[in-house]
Amino acid sequence: MMKLEKKNFWVIGLCIVVLSFILFAVGMNVYSSVALSTGNYMGYLVFSFIVGAVAAILIYFRLKIAFISFAAGLILGFILMFNALMSNLSGWGDLAGILNLMMFTILGFGVGLLIELAYYLYKRFKK
Repeated sequence: MMKLEKKNFWVIGLCIVVLSFILFAVGMNVYSSVALSTGNYMGYLVFSFIVGAVAAILIYFRLKIAFISFAAGLILGFILMFNALMSNLSGWGDLAGILNLMMFTILGFGVGLLIELAYYLYKRFKK
């Protein structure tokens, strides 16, 4: 298994870009009742690049706790997105799914940064 090392940041970021785009595109294409256009796929690609860049930056700066929290939020967001897409919410499942994904991704990122800040302050004032 690949360690979260500084030299591997671009590989992990690229893997997250590819996986998030595939999950996003397949989920919206298969479970959504809306016809998708090229603009939709471009939006999914932009979101995937942003998520991959954030993950790569967290690894580059060796913020392992923040990366794990961010990845957990992203995974939970995709699980809840698929759950909302599969349940019949009278046409609102696609919007609820995307909101779940965005909300839990941002929440995981924010919580991870707060935990990293608390850990840094703990280490600094412990001495």
